[in-house]
Amino acid sequence: MFFFKKKNQSTDVAASTTKTEVVGPDLRVRIEQLKNELEVANSDLRIQILNELGSKLFALQETDAAIQYYELSIQENRSLGKAYTDLLKLYNIKRKEAALSNNDKQVQQYLNKIDALMKLSKDVIRGLD
Repeated sequence: MFFFKKKNQSTDVAASTTKTEVVGPDLRVRIEQLKNELEVANSDLRIQILNELGSKLFALQETDAAIQYYELSIQENRSLGKAYTDLLKLYNIKRKEAALSNNDKQVQQYLNKIDALMKLSKDVIRGLD
């Protein structure tokens, strides 16, 4: 009669905790390597490194640092992709945090950033630079 089996949540939590603990130190080492590579990289490789840094910092929930690298990536390469979607997610996270702390100025700041990203997507789709 019941087709869906309820998942055992305790094993899922334990598995994700273990994964985070194992991945965390490796991510930090890789982030430092990427920062060193970024200093000498140019053009496409630089954009790739900026995006990877943003992605890894986003995985570590270091939102401010991830935003910084993704914003640099989009400034240097106006295109849609992972940097764009992750930056939109990060802006929404920061906007929600500001709303929870009743910081109207910061809420407005992130709403403006989200609007700017939406405008960028429309410009890219229309082929405007």
